[in-house]
Amino acid sequence: MKEMGVEQLKVLSDPNRLAILSLLTIREMTTTAISNLLGLSVQNAQYHMKKLLEAGLIVPTRTELVGNLVEKYYRSAFEPGIMGDAAGAGSVDIAERLNIVFAALGAIKGILNRGIRLMDEQREYFMNVAERPNYPFGANYVILPVSAPAVEDAETLMSELNDRLKGLSDKHPEEGKPKFAVLYAVFPFE
Repeated sequence: MKEMGVEQLKVLSDPNRLAILSLLTIREMTTTAISNLLGLSVQNAQYHMKKLLEAGLIVPTRTELVGNLVEKYYRSAFEPGIMGDAAGAGSVDIAERLNIVFAALGAIKGILNRGIRLMDEQREYFMNVAERPNYPFGANYVILPVSAPAVEDAETLMSELNDRLKGLSDKHPEEGKPKFAVLYAVFPFE
């Protein structure tokens, strides 16, 4: 997959689809595994995966016979970082750029809503500071001019950051431990 357009970003404005795509970016999985991890019914997970398939955001990889069931495995259709290549700034008119921004903000809102809900459900865990790990939560932003040198420098920096974060993830592969996620994105700003 080379480009991500507005319609694909709109599909990702649903927090469940964004969560599914995030999981499938990490590794291939079955609908059953996804439904178990996200606490969705299998039918609900199938519905969201169908939308992701139709949008070309995920692809089937293989099938496996488990007892009498055929399990289909899926993975994301793009490499990490390709979402930043959405259509190319020069070829996108202002209305389409606004749609991209709104879809991206919808996706972020979904992530935040899900996180707030999970934090609320586990309020005691988060309130008891002595028993939980200290994660470096926080957010920041930088505004750069849309110029060829700034875009080139930002792309280089994002690529280096992606490589370093991937190396950090590979260095600390512990499963079953509480984890935190690092999210970074680029949005048009006017």
